[in-house]
Amino acid sequence: MFRLASGAVLLVLIVAAGTRFAAAQVAPPTPMTGLPTVPKTLPVIGGGLNSDATNVALASAADNPDHVTTLIAIGSSPDDVDKTGRSGLIYAALSNSVAIARTLIDHGATVDQRDKLGYTALHWAAEHGSVAVMRLLLAARAVVDAQNLQGITPLMLAARSGNLAAVRLLLQNHADPKKEDYTGRDAEGWAQNRGQMLQLLASATAAR
Repeated sequence: MFRLASGAVLLVLIVAAGTRFAAAQVAPPTPMTGLPTVPKTLPVIGGGLNSDATNVALASAADNPDHVTTLIAIGSSPDDVDKTGRSGLIYAALSNSVAIARTLIDHGATVDQRDKLGYTALHWAAEHGSVAVMRLLLAARAVVDAQNLQGITPLMLAARSGNLAAVRLLLQNHADPKKEDYTGRDAEGWAQNRGQMLQLLASATAAR
C-alpha cells in the first residue's frame, strides 16, 4: 500500500513538472507586444530524438534534414506537430532550413498549418527573416495575409523585424499593407518609425 501511494505521489509530481515545462516553452501573446516568446528549438523531456524517433516536428526542431527525410520515408506524416502545435515546416521557417522546408513541401506538408497561437510557417519565416523559406512557402501557395489569433499577419511581423527583403517579398505576393490586427494597427503601425520601411509600405498602400 505504501509503495502504491508513493508511486501515485511521484506520478503527480512528474505530471505537474511537465505541465510547468510545457507552459514555459510558449509565453502567451500579450497586448503589450502582440508576440509570443519562442525558442528556436523545443527541448525534449527525457532525452533527444530517440525519445520520440517518429516525430517529424522534433527532427525539424533539431535541424536534422537527413532524419526528417528518413522519417517520412518510413511513413511518418510531414504534418507531425509537437506539444506546442508547431509542425516541421514551422521549425524550418524558424531556422531558415531550406532543405527541410523543401522536403516537407515536396511530400505534401500543409503549408498553412497553424500552431496553438495561430501562427503559420509564413508568420515565423517573416518574423525571423527566413526569406529563402518564405519563397518556398509562397511558391507553394501559402496564404500571404494569414492572421494569427490576434489578427497579426506575416507582413506586420516582417515590418516589426525591420527586414526589408521579407517585406518586399510579401508585397510582391500581394500582401495587404492596410490589414489590421486586433488593436487596429496595420503594417505601418508595426514598422516602429523606420523611415525606409514606412516609405516602402506607404508606396504599396498608394498603389493598391
